[in-house]
Amino acid sequence: MTRTKSAHNWKGPTIKEIADLSGLGVATVDRVLNGRAGVRNETRARVQAALFKLQHSASSSGDLNITLLCESGKTFNSAVSDAVNVTNRSQPGVSVSGIFAETNQSDPQSLAGSIIDAGKNSDGLVLIAREHPAINHAVRTVCRDGVPVVCLTTDLPSSRRSAYVGNDQYAAGSVAAQLIGQSLTKTRQMILIVMSVAFRCQQEREMGFRRVLRSTYPHLRIDERVIADDAPETTCSQLLQHFEAHGLPPAIYNVAGANRGVAQALEVAAGAETTIFVGHELTVNSQQLLVSGIMDYVISHDFEAEVQAAAHWIKTFHEGVDTDVRPTQILVHTRYNCSL
Repeated sequence: MTRTKSAHNWKGPTIKEIADLSGLGVATVDRVLNGRAGVRNETRARVQAALFKLQHSASSSGDLNITLLCESGKTFNSAVSDAVNVTNRSQPGVSVSGIFAETNQSDPQSLAGSIIDAGKNSDGLVLIAREHPAINHAVRTVCRDGVPVVCLTTDLPSSRRSAYVGNDQYAAGSVAAQLIGQSLTKTRQMILIVMSVAFRCQQEREMGFRRVLRSTYPHLRIDERVIADDAPETTCSQLLQHFEAHGLPPAIYNVAGANRGVAQALEVAAGAETTIFVGHELTVNSQQLLVSGIMDYVISHDFEAEVQAAAHWIKTFHEGVDTDVRPTQILVHTRYNCSL
């Protein structure tokens, strides 16, 4: 295909190149480039982002090869994968590939090996992983070899990683405590916390949550923690056992994944309408739970912006710029503002 022309001698990428990168049809791209009506703003922005990347990549010496490694629940992995695709369609100078593992199937030693292997073939790593000595050691090894590692969503400060991109998770847990505290009556009540493996973000969320309960809602107490594995089926089973032994709690704070498992347990136990349910990460599943009224609040962040920020940090690192990263914005979603 010949390159598109315009009155000012267009010399940019071809329509097909833009269509291939954006994942849209040639006809749609043509409508956007020619300023025709009937195109959604989001589609127009997608075309413009792909055009921007192609124009700037053409003048660079080649894309940096960045590997993102993520261990989490299936739904969160999918959301991060979508964010990787957006980054590859829009950000010039980088090419991000993803390696994903589910928490209940992921072994820290195996993930540590994947980190070291990826570091040998990448210009930088973006990492979402639990705190574990083997993983910390792997990150230190990669950084010592001159390859930057950016932790995303959950930090690994003991690993000497290069940077952290994500929420202040201590503050996110504090927000959860305020939401639950304002939703319950001022009587002595017990709250259930659901956690999974040793992700630092979960520990920080719990610490922030406990602090606000102690300082602002002293009549509320934490019953105990249910330790799940980020899989809906097992989370549901564990919660049903807890409900049978202790009854339905007035509120559940899920600092982990598998919001669907918590929701299923509440539905089976007929507690969906009476128990305040707060969790994290706005995904397709948690959006549906908000709309249905089973979840009351979802505390989240902008996956796409954060993956792009991590990739940009690695790019600027290779350009000789080492920048500080500020915590990203904490987002609170209800059934009325949960569009994806």
